[in-house]
Amino acid sequence: MSLNLNLCTSTLPNFSFTDAVEIALTSGYHGIELRVSDDYHKSLQELSTTGTFIKKQLLKAGLSVPVLNTYIPVEDDKSVDQLLECCQKMDIPSSRLVLPKSCGANIAKIANVKEIIPSFEISDCEPVELMKTLKKTLRVLERKAYKAGVKILLELHWGTVMSSFSSAYLLTYDLDPDCIAITFDPANMMVEGKEDWEFGLKLISSQIANVHVKNVSWFSSNKGWSWEWAPIGVGMVNWPELISLLLSNRYSGDYAIEDFLIPNHSKQAAIAYLVSVHNEFSKIYEHVSATTLQPLICKRSR
Repeated sequence: MSLNLNLCTSTLPNFSFTDAVEIALTSGYHGIELRVSDDYHKSLQELSTTGTFIKKQLLKAGLSVPVLNTYIPVEDDKSVDQLLECCQKMDIPSSRLVLPKSCGANIAKIANVKEIIPSFEISDCEPVELMKTLKKTLRVLERKAYKAGVKILLELHWGTVMSSFSSAYLLTYDLDPDCIAITFDPANMMVEGKEDWEFGLKLISSQIANVHVKNVSWFSSNKGWSWEWAPIGVGMVNWPELISLLLSNRYSGDYAIEDFLIPNHSKQAAIAYLVSVHNEFSKIYEHVSATTLQPLICKRSR
């Protein structure tokens, strides 16, 4: 099974849109999850007016855009409608929206990195009430996504109300995965601790439509426990194990590098790092694919 490996431009905040495209192409990526923001790389307003032209230019350069990656809250009706319209005009199949923050999201206070939680805050709302309200919101979004022909992605993310397999199942199990689906991010899950990989992936496998690739490590010091992002191959996420489980559950969608260790001080440094990550993850995937899929094929052919 071939690997579809994209690059999240959210990892390149210090570069212009033009530079981000050059970095992705030179590093060997064939697709990007385009960060949509007033800060970088393209605003929603820009895409509304010139999105079709931008998409044509990217395709001409050899880059697909499978996802528009936003921090738009699921409850922001006006922005959601505008985003879905952009996806339709640009023929982009998926877009990411964000979920509410989980109370104070205190896990951020012991991070050894400065991270913004892609979420929105709900004031004076108890967890049970919040989840019930959120389910109703997702039902409305399901209908909007169906009418637009666009898949809305919700990311498993620390500090939000969907940081575990169980919470993801609770929120999405009865929604059409062609309309509302999950971006599986195991490094994000490791930040808050995790449920069993095998059980959890079986639980939500039908809802997973995208996988984010990065790694994380926890460490102890005289100040207590902290966490920070780690290189793909040396963090706490065992990517060979995860790839094997994803393949066993018949996942055949995209993977996207969302590694926040990418150097942002020069294009050359970013390219060198991303080439290395691309090669490393591709080799892991190829090896695991060969050892996982062949036994499955043999078993199914009996």
